Amino acid sequence: MKRSPFYSEIASYSPSFVTVQGWEVPNEFTSVADEHRAVRERVGLMDWSSTGEFEVKGPDALAVVQRLIVNDASTMLVNRVLYTSILDEAGGILSDITVYRLAEEHYMLMTAWGSNADNERPEYDLLQEYCRGRNAFAFDASPGVGLLALQGPQSRALLSELTPADLDNLPYMWALPAQMAGARALISRTGYTGELGYEILIPAEHAHDVWQALIDAGERFGLALCGLAVAFGLRIEKGYIMRFDFAGGRTPYEVGLGWTAKLDKGDFLGREALIQRKEAGFTEKLVALALQDDYVPATGDAILDGDEPTGVVTSAAYGYAVQHPIALGYVPVAFARVGIRVIIRDGEGDRHPALVAERSAYDPQGARLRS
Repeated sequence: MKRSPFYSEIASYSPSFVTVQGWEVPNEFTSVADEHRAVRERVGLMDWSSTGEFEVKGPDALAVVQRLIVNDASTMLVNRVLYTSILDEAGGILSDITVYRLAEEHYMLMTAWGSNADNERPEYDLLQEYCRGRNAFAFDASPGVGLLALQGPQSRALLSELTPADLDNLPYMWALPAQMAGARALISRTGYTGELGYEILIPAEHAHDVWQALIDAGERFGLALCGLAVAFGLRIEKGYIMRFDFAGGRTPYEVGLGWTAKLDKGDFLGREALIQRKEAGFTEKLVALALQDDYVPATGDAILDGDEPTGVVTSAAYGYAVQHPIALGYVPVAFARVGIRVIIRDGEGDRHPALVAERSAYDPQGARLRS
């Protein structure tokens, strides 16, 4: 069983725990509803130390990154953060990741899981493979770091109490190295919640001090500890994907991430297959579905047009800010229009009305996360 550097501190609050991908992580501290409201209205603290931090250095580091990802890292300035994905040979999404440019010849790939339940590291294995024969080397920094997400409208004010870094001038999807509570930190203006927020990467040996500093400073800001469960509702209100949403070889175009696929940048893993699949056309598209009752769909629930199956739910959660359940699922392209009425059939055969909705139900223009 894998545990984060913050495990002892977290366990002292007696949250419920869950095992995911071989990691024991906190699931709930109070309730999902309370934690959701805390992030939307005040500020929440989440432990994301199960992520992978895979670094590549050397004169050919950019060439390695470019060969691996669908997006174009060639225009990244130092401290820029880029959202992208890694494909398989068939052009389907293997992993969605963020890339950090830490220095001129130094990049970091941050993945959702540093290793899975079988201790496999597919993204890192590919990174090492593409370093072979090039003037670059890769290493797995994950075991030596901890990652905390501080998310919510009060996150900047709280974090400013603990670092001299100029957070007011740190734009969305940028990072900066900084001192924080006596530790070296990499603070990035990133997150999975759709709110103003930061992710803080620190050496594992400073976990206790940084955690305690955040807890102490957070008291007057109404800081709430948040578990894994709340992340599902926060992200689905924004239409952000998780691994269930691209499982089965879905391409960036089907998932709604076509804007990240830079086909003209040069060769990358899965490029030729992706081009062929794009030219052939896609029959389905991932959409958001707003439930018209209180049922939260399960992955695999059928999406119906009348009595005819037309698609399948990939993930779902209750959106406490918008006050109704939301699902993501694949439907025929002809159904991928806002306002189309469908039925979701649950595992017991019961039927639940839903509407195809805007992908982002909460703050669709992204004003809050860019504030």
